[in-house]
Amino acid sequence: MSLRSYLCGHHVKRMLAVARVEILILIHDRPTISLILLVPAIQIVLFGYAVNLNPKNISIAIAGDSGDLMRQVHRTIEETGYFTILGDGLKRGEAERMVSEGKALVGLELPSRDHSDGDVFSEDPKVVADASDPAAVRPALSALENAYWQHVAQSYAIGPVPAVNVEWLYNPEGRTAWTIVPGLAGVVIMISMLMLGALTLVRERERGSWETLLATPVEAIDALVGKLSPYVIIGTVQAVVVIFVAKLLFALPVRGDLIALLAAMPLYSAAHLILGFAFSALAENQLQAVEGAVFFYLPSMLLSGFMFPFQGMPVWARIIGEALPLTHIVRATRDVLLKGDGISLVLSEMLPVALFTMLAAALAVAVYRRRID
Repeated sequence: MSLRSYLCGHHVKRMLAVARVEILILIHDRPTISLILLVPAIQIVLFGYAVNLNPKNISIAIAGDSGDLMRQVHRTIEETGYFTILGDGLKRGEAERMVSEGKALVGLELPSRDHSDGDVFSEDPKVVADASDPAAVRPALSALENAYWQHVAQSYAIGPVPAVNVEWLYNPEGRTAWTIVPGLAGVVIMISMLMLGALTLVRERERGSWETLLATPVEAIDALVGKLSPYVIIGTVQAVVVIFVAKLLFALPVRGDLIALLAAMPLYSAAHLILGFAFSALAENQLQAVEGAVFFYLPSMLLSGFMFPFQGMPVWARIIGEALPLTHIVRATRDVLLKGDGISLVLSEMLPVALFTMLAAALAVAVYRRRID
């Protein structure tokens, strides 16, 4: 055997020995192994059962004519299987108003019949749709349009055919950037704050500097708030940067109360920062802390309506989604930037976030006290 082969053999043996030690460490590190196995399993469940690119239960309001026409409309809507009727037989203009106020995603304005000219419509039907999240509405409207034309083919084989005028509100051109970017501000803050919070305590503990800080006259709660508060400011700055760049590059409109929206960002940042700190207190090392953060933010992105239509999810997934701060910040940013809503909308969406923050703080304090003891 040559010297070169001998040395290569020793290199391989040493590498295998190191790999064996690393495998043994991982096997005995049960939290890490659990997260490594659990995260892919949760993603499979969410993608398989919760995520649906073909949304159902789209809220629709119907205004205008009644009688035979209303029964035909009901039958056509039910045939699609996409819609939930919030109101029908409304006064003219009420369906469009409900879409403008965010009470319905689709409004159908039916024309009245011109009785002087037999069974002819006085005007064409009009559909008003909320385009702030077009992925949630377009498939349903396509199905409704197909069902409508099938009905037309059966009912108007001869004679004038009534067309359907579709009016898209808030994002008439269907720009993807206008749909994605408002929620992206929340995603950027969520990931940053979770990671920063998750690494705060465990990194200081590994360095030995946390115990040194606690040995000073500074109390634990003072040290904790002092360390986390600068990151809350960073989160708000990130939101400003995302919105400013989106406005500059994609002409993203800012139609509502931007100040109210930005004022809510510190609370939203604190929610994820405190939760990340709880992960940090639970973790034995930085790898576990990061995996805990990933374990939370991946489902948040899938169940919040940021990536996939919220209306397409089953009830249990929507219940979980309603508990996630990202769901509410995605709604708030889209409604403020695209729809022109103001402080009342922001406050209503921030109430669940405030509750989440209090629960996360209670968890963080409990875990932190146990760690100190």
